[in-house]
Amino acid sequence: MNKQLLRLLKIAEKTDRIIIGLMSGTSMDGLDIALCRCTESSITVENYQSVEYDNQQQEILHSLRSKSNISMPLLCRLHTLMAHFYADQILNCLSNWGVAPDQVDVIASHGQTIYHAPDAELSTTFQCVDGDHIAQKTGIITLSDFRQKHVAAGGEGAPLAKYLDEFLYQDEHRTRVALNLGGIANFTVIPPKGSDQKGLSTDVGPANTLMNEAMLKYFGKPFDENGAVAASGTIHSELVKYCLLEPFFRLEFPKTTGQELFNLNLIEALMESHGITLQPKDLVASLTELTVKGIVRAVDDILGTNAFDMIVSGGGAHNRTLMNALKEQLPQAHFLNASQFGISGDAKEAALMAYLGNEWFAEQGFAVADRSNIHFGKLSLPN
Repeated sequence: MNKQLLRLLKIAEKTDRIIIGLMSGTSMDGLDIALCRCTESSITVENYQSVEYDNQQQEILHSLRSKSNISMPLLCRLHTLMAHFYADQILNCLSNWGVAPDQVDVIASHGQTIYHAPDAELSTTFQCVDGDHIAQKTGIITLSDFRQKHVAAGGEGAPLAKYLDEFLYQDEHRTRVALNLGGIANFTVIPPKGSDQKGLSTDVGPANTLMNEAMLKYFGKPFDENGAVAASGTIHSELVKYCLLEPFFRLEFPKTTGQELFNLNLIEALMESHGITLQPKDLVASLTELTVKGIVRAVDDILGTNAFDMIVSGGGAHNRTLMNALKEQLPQAHFLNASQFGISGDAKEAALMAYLGNEWFAEQGFAVADRSNIHFGKLSLPN
């Protein structure tokens, strides 16, 4: 028998697993690495590190993202090169944390989304970063391509956050909304335990992706730190209104989207067609308001004026201008800090991957569309 099969069996028989979760989101700004201890009833982040992509990596990723025509040799090389980068960062972190690679049971790698196209007839998604190369270089069993299984089982491939959100945040009495402000804004509505209401997880529109593109183009910075640029600008309400007329905002929930739709080219085309000229700071302010309005509209459509708790994670949670606007425009929301539930908002998406990886070895699996017991992730063995 292949000795790796025996290794898999031993991991499956454990009640306590050490799993590294890897996440690089639609913002394309870097890699989150979370060393997690997972059981069937708990997940604990024991160490966490965020590693920024360098300028060259970001430029290549942005040149390939959501494009109809790309360089196939460049994409194939990137698939491997980024895997080596991931593996190097994992080994560096383990060394710094005093953890030997053979103490880690599994790596769960989301990969870098290059293309995501949900469709009523045929949804498709592609995450760059090859799991086999990660496994070979680290010597650790690796799971990757989590979204592909979701699509194959009849889902749209995103968002996946609902599975951990429900596990972490469900309350006895209060409805909670777990909002993630990555490149795209998505949230999970979590009814109280025992409620007849159904939970819902959906994308609601752009979050950091448009703001970050504008910041990079006009200010040479990867993001609007603390929302300072947005705070200095003036919102162009007409541009926000035209953006909100995009068909995505009228689709029924749940729905998913990505940079294929929401990118700076779309915004600039709308500005040109309506004769709008803005100072860069006013553009960033308007894009920040667009993020807020997309979230507020979705909350109003789903929950109305009913009171609820809101738990915010992702890079946008550090944008003070964005957060202040959300609190002002969602008076029915009671904002809670994600850290009080044991996992910081910054580490949550990497922890999500570890959680999904742990479930690959457990028996329950997850529900997708009308199917149950679905386990996400493709297996790569070290040898």
